[in-house]
Amino acid sequence: MENYDDFVKSEYSIKDLEQFRDENGFIDLTQAGIIFTTQSREIVGNPNRIKNWVNFNTQKALIKGEAILENERNYGIYAELIVEEIAKELGVETAHYDLVKMQGENGNQIYGVLSQSVVDTDKGEQLISLRDIIGDEPIDKGDFIDTTSLDFTVDKLRESLILDGYSEEDIEKLIIDYKKRLAFSIAVIDTDKHTENIAFIKKKVDGRDVISICPNFDSESALMLDNDYTTVEMLLNDYFGLRDSVNIAHPRIGTLKSESEGGYNSFWKDTLEELYKDDEVLDYCDEVLQGTIDMDVVLENVEKRINARLPENVRYLAKYAFNIRNEEMTKIMSKDIENTPLDGGFDINALLKNIISNGLRSGITSGEMLRTGEEMQADIMNDKKKTIEKNTDEHDIE
Repeated sequence: MENYDDFVKSEYSIKDLEQFRDENGFIDLTQAGIIFTTQSREIVGNPNRIKNWVNFNTQKALIKGEAILENERNYGIYAELIVEEIAKELGVETAHYDLVKMQGENGNQIYGVLSQSVVDTDKGEQLISLRDIIGDEPIDKGDFIDTTSLDFTVDKLRESLILDGYSEEDIEKLIIDYKKRLAFSIAVIDTDKHTENIAFIKKKVDGRDVISICPNFDSESALMLDNDYTTVEMLLNDYFGLRDSVNIAHPRIGTLKSESEGGYNSFWKDTLEELYKDDEVLDYCDEVLQGTIDMDVVLENVEKRINARLPENVRYLAKYAFNIRNEEMTKIMSKDIENTPLDGGFDINALLKNIISNGLRSGITSGEMLRTGEEMQADIMNDKKKTIEKNTDEHDIE
């Protein structure tokens, strides 16, 4: 949305909204005096979803309600905050999110997220989606019904940037950053990172056109948290079912190779292995993405920010889903290392370094999987017991 005159105006800055946060971590926009209008509505997207722009004392933000029906309620709004925190821990540029609630037209309570704008239009920045640059993939060439070919996106992106006059150095850097973003999306199990949910920022610097990857945004379909409440309960009571679900959660941009072709017959695994073919992406995954995140710390940081405890099902699902995916990514990394040819120009020290850092933690035996599953269930049951005891004690005090 480009006409900022149509934004809902607020006398508060985003930082000022803290005074309207409730005990569950949600900022009450109604208390902050924010009333949406037809003009402030974002045109693009689901017409049945609240999606409005607000000018918080010169800070632009998009307010998004949950994109669900009542019987499909899920934890997607929490995914935005958790992925943001993971991104910050990994040094990945990211949009800022917060939990909000508001009153609907019929008086019902609507929950959602505040998403601070990732572009500064006052500085001439322009947001342009990957789809805007490359267009749609021909239907007859798609690998899968809802997935865009990785090769198509890379080839068309390079072609378009060449036509726009960017240097070879700038183009290669942008494509590397794009591939790293795809790897990050795989790591957080973002199943809706399609060509409109990856974008770039264009601006003029000293009279020269500059383009860069946009901060990560729109990750409400990450970490399996877009599953409805009933499905989440089922997954948390079946560790092996959760592993299977994580392993079939595929990206919206990728590639697929059958086992006969030497692939995994898995979109996310085959895509990651394809990304690993680029040494810079391989090093990025090895040094940044894998084995570096403590999800307990991530979740605690989110809770400190919203000054409230996350729902227990959110905590457990995000933690275990992320760790399962991370284990599988490490296995693929180890396979890549094992298959690296030992020719005369190969750096054996680099190989040994990778084996030490990744190989020793690459596998997980059936016995280890069983113990992990049992530990997960024990953790959940123990925490539920503590919650019940806490609630009982509070009731006794009253």
